Amino acid sequence: MKVGILGYGTIGSGILSLVQALPQSYGVKAVKVFDLPHKKEVLGDLFAASADDICLADDIDVVFEAMGGDKFAHECIVKALSSGKSVITSNKEVVSKHFEEFFALAQQNGVYFLCEASVGGGIPCIRTLTHQVELDTITNVYGILNGTTNFILTRMGEGQTFEAALKTAQKLGFAEADATADIEGLDVLRKISILSNIAYGTRLSYDQVKHYGIAGVTEAVLKDVASRGKVLKMVAQSTLVGDCLKVSVEPVLLDKTHLLAAAADEYNMVVYDCKSNGTLALYGKGAGRYPTASAMIADLMDILDGNKAFVPKAPIAPTVGNFDAESDFYVVKDGNATITHGLPQDGDYTFYARIMKED
Repeated sequence: MKVGILGYGTIGSGILSLVQALPQSYGVKAVKVFDLPHKKEVLGDLFAASADDICLADDIDVVFEAMGGDKFAHECIVKALSSGKSVITSNKEVVSKHFEEFFALAQQNGVYFLCEASVGGGIPCIRTLTHQVELDTITNVYGILNGTTNFILTRMGEGQTFEAALKTAQKLGFAEADATADIEGLDVLRKISILSNIAYGTRLSYDQVKHYGIAGVTEAVLKDVASRGKVLKMVAQSTLVGDCLKVSVEPVLLDKTHLLAAAADEYNMVVYDCKSNGTLALYGKGAGRYPTASAMIADLMDILDGNKAFVPKAPIAPTVGNFDAESDFYVVKDGNATITHGLPQDGDYTFYARIMKED
């Protein structure tokens, strides 16, 4: 089996390294890697000057997409699937926006579209969820889905400033140079959208879901939260109640005994509440070169093993709401923190966090 790689950054270089380390008995060979011209010196004969040299090549069976972004990545994935190539991607933006299209194209062309690494880094959360939806009914999906914000909150809890914690995360490769999507919750919104698509068959647009990030967190906020016996985490939650999908992407306050409270640094935790199988929790590194690349190699193993391709549920379009009316909130206004039932409608506050209770 011959593979091509689109993108030779942090993730793409990890993929190439892991592919080249596979035993010869697997019969996998990387033949082309596409990136900007200055990467030619590093890649040598593997360098592809055009993405079409991979997406349309007759001698490539599987395409790894590790470029990120939407428009160009979408074009490449469509070309590859339409040309009879399986596609493996870590790109949560393009997956969340074009989920249904990609899976439909894969089915039409008898190939695989796999995206394990788009949510949870090295955690097999998509693989676990796709198996569960075939056997059970998912009632609730929630968790810590962003390694950058979790790392920042952990380090701030240890005394670092927001700025220092972010710089450390960037230095260690857990955060991009522009971490806006992480800090403001957009990255988490993309991931909970993907999980909701799989769990319930919902198709969400970004503008349907309110998302709120951690930019307003200060050392004073974390000290006050700790004094209340709570832990602050950035959490996404998705629950289908009848014909209403309740979605939350925001900071939350948790009891120190809560399942999510133990997840620290770049680690993620994903929890599925299942009608028959109870609660399933998955924990692991949610960011970094090799956790993400290893998840993509696990997708490759599924193709090599001939595992049945996942078929998404028939799409539904529920009404979309949130947990505001039924929840208590920790609200910071004029430097003072109070607990309110429901979120104040005037928005005259510098920070808020929903108080998440254990079931």
